[in-house]
Amino acid sequence: MELQVRLADDTAKMLKMLKEKYEKENGIKFSKGEVLSKAINDTYGSWSKTDWKTIAQAKVPLPQKNPTQSEKRPKFQVSNTVKSKIDELEEGIRKNVDASYVTTGAAIKFVLKLAILQAQKDNDVSVGSIIDNTLANTLKKTTDRETKKALEKFADEVKTRLKIADLL
Repeated sequence: MELQVRLADDTAKMLKMLKEKYEKENGIKFSKGEVLSKAINDTYGSWSKTDWKTIAQAKVPLPQKNPTQSEKRPKFQVSNTVKSKIDELEEGIRKNVDASYVTTGAAIKFVLKLAILQAQKDNDVSVGSIIDNTLANTLKKTTDRETKKALEKFADEVKTRLKIADLL
């Protein structure tokens, strides 16, 4: 099914951001419809728990370059299942934000923003994970047992001190 909507500048930028992200992660090209479908399917399980008012107010860093007219009027090729999920999303957002009507473009904006925020949350890196990853990579390159033990002891001491200082 073909779905054509008019998108706000920031929504078109979010669509482009997700397209680039998905293509980089998967090593294949994505159509705009596939990007929208993936964003919907990736976030669908969390819709009932999502506070859409919070999502509306959340800030997402966007590129400065303005989208073209064609980027603001995309034609999405989506399945009937995805279209029914969009309809469900419109209704869920409408109820959550106490609106009388939510357009398809607004629903797309909400779901794209939610997908970006979830991706950012999944990519958050902790100090502990950085220490652990660096240690693991260094240990792979080291063959001496004493050096390995010293590195492990050092990493444990650093993490302990960070925990004591409430930084980890």
